[in-house]
Amino acid sequence: MAGRVEGKVAFITGAARGQGRSHAVRLAEEGADIIAVDICADIDTIGYPLARPEDLDETARLVEKTGRNIVTAQADVRDIEALTAAVNAGVDKFGRLDVVVANAGIFTFGEATHEVSEDAWRELMDVNVTGVWHTYKAAAPHLLAAGPGGSVIIIASLAGFKGLANVAAYTTTKHAIVGLMKVLANELGPHGIRVNTIHPNSI
Repeated sequence: MAGRVEGKVAFITGAARGQGRSHAVRLAEEGADIIAVDICADIDTIGYPLARPEDLDETARLVEKTGRNIVTAQADVRDIEALTAAVNAGVDKFGRLDVVVANAGIFTFGEATHEVSEDAWRELMDVNVTGVWHTYKAAAPHLLAAGPGGSVIIIASLAGFKGLANVAAYTTTKHAIVGLMKVLANELGPHGIRVNTIHPNSI
């Protein structure tokens, strides 16, 4: 059903490509204006390239093609000040915030748990757990101000349910954000704001 979020504003992290871009485009197709952020740079311990500024530009183009508006920013979810500035800039333009999609996350490929490097473990926790908390923290005042009907969507993983061998750091982070979701659901329920996790398999 088209128009399910007509007139609403959605804030999405990791929006330059992949799932984040698809969330942005779909919500725009359903009537929302978009605040889109992405680090648009690599992280040293991650063995694959992350998005680039031109990827975020392409997300903006695709959102605008739907007829909706978008504000973009290069921001690292580990940096609460940059993330807050990005959200505030979007709210300054659009006047409100209704939907938060905490999508940004990183993955490390399989190795025995005792062989995971200190740096890799720390960066997974900082991006996938602290980054989700920062996403909510930056958005919360605006979300609460908008009143009932809001939504916080945290992109978890099948690894948030199962203990995947040789993926200890990632699996731990995804279990952690399920716990955060449950806390936020209890806090925000009285305000009429839903909180959910989504658990895709390999994408």
